[in-house]
Amino acid sequence: MDYKSFQRIAGDPDDPDNVMRTALVVIPKKPFADWLKSIDPKDEHAEQMEGDVYLLPDYETPGQMEGWLKKNFNKIFIHQLNTWYVDETVWPPARTFKMFKEWFQYSTHTMVWDTQDNFIEKV
Repeated sequence: MDYKSFQRIAGDPDDPDNVMRTALVVIPKKPFADWLKSIDPKDEHAEQMEGDVYLLPDYETPGQMEGWLKKNFNKIFIHQLNTWYVDETVWPPARTFKMFKEWFQYSTHTMVWDTQDNFIEKV
């Protein structure tokens, strides 16, 4: 789709809507893959991870999102670990924000657009 076909036209029902959230994109880096391989050396998926998108409150600046992440990084870290192994005994015990930044590449985005007409379904 080219830019002109995606441009917003006032009153156009096909315009994408702002979902009033900001996004955090989290992509595992080599230390995370190394951790997976330390548990299962035959795991072929450890090098092929695409990452996840987390919707945060509607912040106006990346700095606000960074502040949220500094307070809540462990929730994201735990979610990432639990997605692969539910056995908490294999998780790294002392998780810090510094470790989070070493294990994950992340980016924050202040504008999130919904291009679909149907409602967002939570499961």
